[in-house]
This record gives sequence, C-alpha cells and structure tokens, in this order.
Amino acid sequence: MGIHTLSSPEIDADLRRIVETAVHSRVTPSAVLAYSVRGTQAGPAAFGDAVAYDDDAAPLPAGQRVPATTDTVYDLASVTKIFTAVTALRLVDDGVLALDEPVRQVLPGFTGEGKALVTLRHLLTHTSGLPGVWEGWQRMPSAGRGDLLEDLLATPLAAPAGTAFNYSCVGFNTVLALAETAAGTSWADLVDRIVLQRLRALDARTATLTYSPDAAACAATECQPELGRGAVRGVVHDESACALGGSAGNAGLFGTAEGLLAFGEILRTDTASLLSDPLAQEFWSDQLPWVLGDNLEQGGPGYGHGLGLRIGQLDWMGSSGISARGHNGFTGTSLLVDRDASLTVVLLTNRVHPSRTLSEMAPLRSAVADTVYAAAAVGAEA
Repeated sequence: MGIHTLSSPEIDADLRRIVETAVHSRVTPSAVLAYSVRGTQAGPAAFGDAVAYDDDAAPLPAGQRVPATTDTVYDLASVTKIFTAVTALRLVDDGVLALDEPVRQVLPGFTGEGKALVTLRHLLTHTSGLPGVWEGWQRMPSAGRGDLLEDLLATPLAAPAGTAFNYSCVGFNTVLALAETAAGTSWADLVDRIVLQRLRALDARTATLTYSPDAAACAATECQPELGRGAVRGVVHDESACALGGSAGNAGLFGTAEGLLAFGEILRTDTASLLSDPLAQEFWSDQLPWVLGDNLEQGGPGYGHGLGLRIGQLDWMGSSGISARGHNGFTGTSLLVDRDASLTVVLLTNRVHPSRTLSEMAPLRSAVADTVYAAAAVGAEA
C-alpha cells in the first residue's frame, strides 16, 4: 500500500495504527485519510486495496488487486448532500428558488396529502415528512428517468411536515427535481455550473469532485451480480441514484480525499465565497429548534442539522465534535469541519466492498476524529 507521511510524527503513528487496524480487521478494504489543522494539511495517506474482490465477490489474487493511492477516487455517497444543499442555496441567492415557499408552487407533480406545506427548508433539514427511501427503482426497472421522477414525487408523506426529523434520500432527490424544474437545466449541469466550477476557481484540488469519474481511478464498492452490476466501480453505488442516471441529489458525486479536504476548508474558512452572508449563516446554523419547535425533543435526531449539514453527531464526529459540521456516506465516506477547533477531516473508504453487511464505520470515524482533535489541542497549547 502507498502511504504518504503525515506532518506530525506522533499523530502520524496514531492515525496510521488506527486506520491500518481497520483495514487489517476488514472493516474496509481501503482508506485514504487527509486532514487540516489551522490551515496546515496532513496527508493524504492511503491504506489497503481499492479493488480486492471480483464481480462475484470472490477475493482477487494478490497480483490482481488494485492498491489504494492518494489519488484514488471514491464514491462519496451521501456526502453529496452537502453539494446538493449548496446548489439549492445558490439558486435561492439567485432568486430562482425560495427557502420557505411551498415546493408544489414549482413542482405541480409533488402531490399527496399534506405535501402542499412542504418547503425547501423542510427538504434540506429532513423535516419534510417524506420517508427515508424510495423503491421505485425496484418497482419500475425499465422506466425512464422522467417516469421515475414522477413516481418519486408522488411518494406519500410518513409524517406531517415540520413535526419530526426523518433522514430522507427522497427529500434530497425532490430538491433535484425542484431545482431542475425552476432552473430549466439538468441537475449535473446545474451543480457543475454554479458550484463545482466556482470551487475549481477557488482551489484547483477540487477538480477531482465530479459526477463522471474515470472508473479506472476509482475504488470499487459493492459486488452486485444479482443486479447485473458485478463489482460496482466508477458508477454510483446507491441504487436510486443510479436509476436516476447517476447524477442525483442524494448521492452520485465522486472525489479524492484531497479534493474533498479542499472543499471542507472552503466551508470552514470562506463559505461566503459560495453563498451570500445570510444564507451562509443559515447553512451553518442548527435549523431544528426553529423548524420543529415543540416537537424537537420528541421528534429530533439527538444532534443538530443545518441546511444540509449534520451538527455535533458525536457517534462519528468524536467526543469533541459538538461544534462540528459535516456528513457521512453509506459507502464509508465522511467530511468533518469544525470552525471552533480550526480543523477539517476527510476519511474515504469503500467499506461496502464486497458487501454492505460486513462493517460498522462509526468507531473508525470517531477514533480518527478524536485523534485529530487531540492533535489540534496539543498544537493550540504549544
């Protein structure tokens, strides 16, 4: 495995041990770690094999495996939701969308009982009442994208809007449909034009963030011969996102650890380069006390949530992450940003390779976060 030396010998050894132990214990076949403390970058460091199993989930011979490198591209999974949120908020800044107007005013196909009250703010905070998943890709395997989106938009609410937090990929793909309809532009083109191009202008390292990666540069995810996909590589793992063409609101972006770290540093130090000051503040701030009101204690998730960002989710952000923002992804990815501690942490893995049933990522993410927070604290005292 190719490993870059991190900047601090002590933390280098601790983090190397933590991640190597996870790889050797088969929590994940590969990982790439990078972080920044007070603007000083450490890593990326690569561990394990990006491709370790064949299309039928059988282990590959050592000579046929593809080692992870610092340039390996990973399926970011739900980390994509941060980019979806920034895209939608850019459209709010441009007057194309509104945070607190009913979605149905733009999307007449967003039908069903109680859905006339759902707003973009509800969708971005997972308080719309929509369920977590949409199974139209299974019920309509031969349908085109338009028919699939029509079916998704007809998904019934599981709860009245604004009464409970329910993490919803359906909601973020509704944001996709809302943005496409309002802007008259395909989602992939929209994200590229108003977010990714701006990021590339701010930091060239973000050029690796894309909906259209080179498959040969990618880590493999799940082996799904039953779906005719074999070892999925360079194509989005999430089945609903794949059915919608790969470029979706809930998942679909790919990137390297260094590219995602650069994005995280922009969020930490210069969100105003992406959004107006008022929206940058709302993006970062916990929305749930205001959106859920008296329902917060019973209907909240136990952590905060901004407009697309999780806040202080300690089970993976670490014991010191009460002020952290970020998101994790089902494939084994995560981005953590903490302005108070002046740090950003990126851990990219393909823990679903060859199967989603084999590992639990929260302990690894938390251990990495705790170690970086400890390094930041030592540095602050020096």
